[in-house]
Amino acid sequence: MKQVFVFVYALIFSTLTFAQNGWTWPEDETLKNSAVEKEAYYKVLMAQSKWEEAVQPLNWLYTNNPQLNPSIYINGIKTMGNIIKAGVDAERKVRLQDSILWMYDMRLEHFENDASTMDRKVYEAFRMYYNKSNKYPLLADLYAKAYELNGPDISYFNLNPYMMLATNFYKVNPEKMPAEKVLDIHTLISDIIDQKRKAGGNVERLDKEQAKVDGFLGSIGDVLNCDFIEGQLVPKFREDPSDMSTAKKIFSYSVRAKCTDQHYFLEASETVYDEQPTYELAKVLGSKYLSSGEFEKSMLYHSKALEMSTENEQKSDALIGLAITSSKLGRKIIARKHAYEALSFVPNNTAAYNLIGNLYFTSFNECQAGESRVIDRSVYLAAYKMYERAGNTAQMQASKEQFPSIEEIFNENYEEGQTITIGCWINETVTIQRR
Repeated sequence: MKQVFVFVYALIFSTLTFAQNGWTWPEDETLKNSAVEKEAYYKVLMAQSKWEEAVQPLNWLYTNNPQLNPSIYINGIKTMGNIIKAGVDAERKVRLQDSILWMYDMRLEHFENDASTMDRKVYEAFRMYYNKSNKYPLLADLYAKAYELNGPDISYFNLNPYMMLATNFYKVNPEKMPAEKVLDIHTLISDIIDQKRKAGGNVERLDKEQAKVDGFLGSIGDVLNCDFIEGQLVPKFREDPSDMSTAKKIFSYSVRAKCTDQHYFLEASETVYDEQPTYELAKVLGSKYLSSGEFEKSMLYHSKALEMSTENEQKSDALIGLAITSSKLGRKIIARKHAYEALSFVPNNTAAYNLIGNLYFTSFNECQAGESRVIDRSVYLAAYKMYERAGNTAQMQASKEQFPSIEEIFNENYEEGQTITIGCWINETVTIQRR
């Protein structure tokens, strides 16, 4: 065993002595030889999982050759981690954890990889201290720095932890981590996730991370309400309607706090849509403007939703939105056209049949000529047919109650089962039935 150890040691020693490039060795020859020996020795000890013994040569390098290479800190972190994993008392564990963060600091001090090193450092710190409330201020500072340095390049594994830290910090010390700051952090992380999506990131994973991040907002539900949005965010947004960051906050927080009936939600949503148009947002805007009676804007955004739809169901839903809005504007022919177009994409779309049924049902006054009760009431026969296709039994019954009576049919020389054509805007053939 000893011979094997000597051989491995000699092999690594010679390799390091003659083959390493880009390393900063001491200029003093004696010190250099010692550094080469210590560097080779600790690696042999690591290869044999002798973590405790590897500490001494590593410490020598930190003291005498701190700029040697990032690997002495990378391997030092690994060594300390394995010692902790093997089991140590609480006091030593704290010292080892402090040493790990110190090694990251040394990498930041001696080598030009600040962003990526800080990215790893903060995650290492989080793993060590996420359940220690006295370390939350330190973690908050580290995360703020890591996000400042990395921006959209921050690692996926640092998205959810930052939000977890913020909410946990708020719970134990709302003065140092107020709810408003938690919301700012949520917005920052959400913006980073959006940037990662735009850059071609893993959409499925990013969606999962966003869901996790959003889930923590429940921890500040007592603060995140309509009054907070209207008092803190809306004035800032109305002062500068192009403020995308504030617009996104109003949008996401309004959804969370169920404040989407407020007009400021629509204003902010339009700003977000202009910057990041999506089918889903266009549909939301179309529906909200429909509910608020702003029909022209409803038409605009349902049309945009149709343009961006990629699936048959999306196309059908957007067309239904256009159909309903058109009917509200009194444009019944156009409304029916959109409804039939919706059925061309989703043939069993009951909303389309119900809509057409409603159009017919409400057309009695405008279509009656006053010359024939049977002909005038035929709009209800047409409506019944559509409600039947929709499976709407309540409206089928309501339509049937308005059918012509048997007396009216007989007196006007018609027969049950006879087909007639409805004029007016409907222009459909129906079969006479009695009520």
